[in-house]
Amino acid sequence: MQPLENLSIDREYLRESQYKDPTNLNARIALHAKYTQADEPWYPWLVGRIDWPAGAEVLEVGCGTGALWANVAPFLPDLRLTLTDLSDGMLAAAESAVSPLTNIELTEARSCDVQELPFPDGAFDVAVANHMLYHVPDPLLAAAELARVLRPGGVLLAATNGPGHLGVIADLSRQALGWSPLDFSDRRFGKSTGAEILACRFDSVRWYQHPSTMVCTDPGDVVAFIASGAAGQEASTDQRHALDDAVAARFRENGGVLPISTDTGCFVAREPNRG
Repeated sequence: MQPLENLSIDREYLRESQYKDPTNLNARIALHAKYTQADEPWYPWLVGRIDWPAGAEVLEVGCGTGALWANVAPFLPDLRLTLTDLSDGMLAAAESAVSPLTNIELTEARSCDVQELPFPDGAFDVAVANHMLYHVPDPLLAAAELARVLRPGGVLLAATNGPGHLGVIADLSRQALGWSPLDFSDRRFGKSTGAEILACRFDSVRWYQHPSTMVCTDPGDVVAFIASGAAGQEASTDQRHALDDAVAARFRENGGVLPISTDTGCFVAREPNRG
């Protein structure tokens, strides 16, 4: 078996197992949607970090289900959108989500790797990488490609997490399953590391923190979140039973609820250069 950390960047595993279809991703999105407490919800907050020029050419890499655009279309002007993802299943879901949106023209949906984008230099005004660059084997190469396909005045929104994100969930996963995918994301491309990576290809990089917290009331939702990730998928039957027990015990210790820390936000990278 390959090292556990490699599962989160293995292209075949991501394409054929973890993100073959929206099932696993939706299980994790559901926890955030149900329990996150914030003055401004995540998706509108994210797109609010920049100005969106009318008619802009926009690229999203690792588009997942297209949930971003379904949630923010009312806040945006007319845009021309190109979607990419490793997974054909995700692209199909994203196309279905975006196609009904009247102000967002879906110009293309293509399966490709952000480390080797099949687009000409300077093709886009805005690029979006929403919680996906920590899955890339070489984030610096991805940053270089994103800078290359942006126009001189273009901007990148790169959302990610910090080392404290969902700490109790990571702890429960380690306790029952031996490891957590959350252990690796910040050091690959997170709040602690992303600025240095992006600064190699963008002359202006700024971090924005999304103020939020979570209080979960259903142990089943936490189990579903952990089970949807690589550690849960690799777990034995005994480990899954241990996970159920560990989550239930933690809820009892906290009087039937589970406070969950969040540490998430985005980098806004401007002034792309080609090194």
